Amino acid sequence: MSDLPRISVSVKAAIVHDGRILLLSYDDHSGFHYNLPGGKARTNEPLRDAVARKVWDETGLRVRAERLLFVVEYAPALYAHEFGHTHKTQHNFLAELLDENVAPRKSDPPDPDQVGFAWVPLDDLPGKKLLPRVAGQLLTALAEPADRDVLVDRW
Repeated sequence: MSDLPRISVSVKAAIVHDGRILLLSYDDHSGFHYNLPGGKARTNEPLRDAVARKVWDETGLRVRAERLLFVVEYAPALYAHEFGHTHKTQHNFLAELLDENVAPRKSDPPDPDQVGFAWVPLDDLPGKKLLPRVAGQLLTALAEPADRDVLVDRW
């Protein structure tokens, strides 16, 4: 019998406000790029709760995870270990901004690779270097009906 895989589970938030989406900018081994806010879920933490916690940690903004938009899988061997040696899944949620204030702040302690934040018009998203490379899938998922949530989080 083979060993079960160890998979890192992360969550990301697509926070859309006034036709713009919040992106975090980074300059690291991958060069300058953008990411959606988010990060790793904790053991036994529901994914929607992880979205709210990670967005708060990274930006100081309060959000509520709405619907699951899509999942991205990273299998290291298929990508020559470009982004590390850990098998990963990234669950991307539409998140509702609960704050009137839309000015994010950096985490404490700050991520040394993070450059800043940008509220990017959705029309400009295809021209941005977003990692993982999901700008097209993100725009398609955002255009789907608002009541389409593919995550069944009740056992």
